[in-house]
Amino acid sequence: MKKGNLNFLIDGIMFLLMALLTGIGFLIKYVLLHGEDRWIKYGRNVDMSYLGLDRHAWGKIHLIVALLLIAFLALHIILHWRLTECLFKNLFTNKSLKRSILIVFIILTVILTVFPFLIRPEVSELAPGKERFKIYAEHTNADSSVVIEKLNHFESSILVKVEEKHADEHHHIDTSIEVKGYMTLLEVSNKYNVSCDLIKEKLKIPEFITNNSKLGFLRKQYNFKMSDVELIIYKHKN
Repeated sequence: MKKGNLNFLIDGIMFLLMALLTGIGFLIKYVLLHGEDRWIKYGRNVDMSYLGLDRHAWGKIHLIVALLLIAFLALHIILHWRLTECLFKNLFTNKSLKRSILIVFIILTVILTVFPFLIRPEVSELAPGKERFKIYAEHTNADSSVVIEKLNHFESSILVKVEEKHADEHHHIDTSIEVKGYMTLLEVSNKYNVSCDLIKEKLKIPEFITNNSKLGFLRKQYNFKMSDVELIIYKHKN
């Protein structure tokens, strides 16, 4: 194959790779929505995929396409090395300046490529699901009333299923004590005269968790049973 034809083929492949890179980026951002946007749009945490692949799988493909684009770009530069070298010499006549620019360019290339492996991510605790989506609605153009209405409907349906599934886990020591997943920490505290801080301490729930959090959702996050809460109340009363 003639060099001119090869260059034309490589340029065409690079253009298609850039288009594919852009398209996959749009797919991940606007079609295969992340958790918060899925809850806002559908009112529940649905699974989303395209061609059997979720957004994380498409993210891997996005990375592979980016690496292919870099490889073809490197091949393009190699095939045009003499032209590149000539243009660089004509643009910077000072040898010291030319050497400095080349060194800085190489260092920046390496840093921009490997920096994800050199950094530590910022880690912070997530607010409970409902509170998190209220905050999300406040910082977007979404109608907060619609968001909260969807979440309330979703929350009610899920809690009913959770209660039905785990009804057999309740072993009442005292029949007067009955804790349900739709109850909040504050409601349990007021009903049985036991402090929210004590319940959090015994169940190993972080102090910053709001007392208006429902036990049904906390149970899934912190791996306890409703019978554990009832036992805490029973011991406190006795």
